[in-house]
Amino acid sequence: MKKIITTIAITFIAFALTACQDNRGCIYNDGKHTLACPEKTYATVNIGGKLWMAENLAVYSPDFSTCYDNNHDNCVNEGRLYTWEVAAGSVCPTGWRLPTRQEYKDAFGTATVEDLKKADGFNMQFAGFKYYDGKFADKGESASFWTIESYDDSRAYLVRVTASDIAYEHFNKNIFASVRCVKE
Repeated sequence: MKKIITTIAITFIAFALTACQDNRGCIYNDGKHTLACPEKTYATVNIGGKLWMAENLAVYSPDFSTCYDNNHDNCVNEGRLYTWEVAAGSVCPTGWRLPTRQEYKDAFGTATVEDLKKADGFNMQFAGFKYYDGKFADKGESASFWTIESYDDSRAYLVRVTASDIAYEHFNKNIFASVRCVKE
């Protein structure tokens, strides 16, 4: 009986680890400028010598990601929203990672918000965010992207873009914001 339970446990663990790996088993196509992942195929763009996802990440992560207003259509159109912990951890595909503030600054340069919205560039998506108390805010009004940088034990840096401003601020790590990944 003990051997059967051990075999079942090992099989379950192997399945769980394989499922996690499959989730990030993405393939980059340089000719098409796409990153094909199990959940969707993302457009990519080269900005400032770095390869960026040109769409918000949309991979499901239980308990640590959500759709704006808990509406799946928002995930399809603007990607999922993530806590910092999962964003900084393993949500980006293998070979890709969460950018730094400086990488965002380098990518945005002197571009205007209108420039960043263009589909052939960064393709800014104003997906809003979710407060840690469960309230959603700013869909259509702002874009908030996690960076890899932690400010302290409870806060991390976000890049917040509105119609008139780009700000690099620290927020509670438990809010849910968008993720863009950059190729390592």
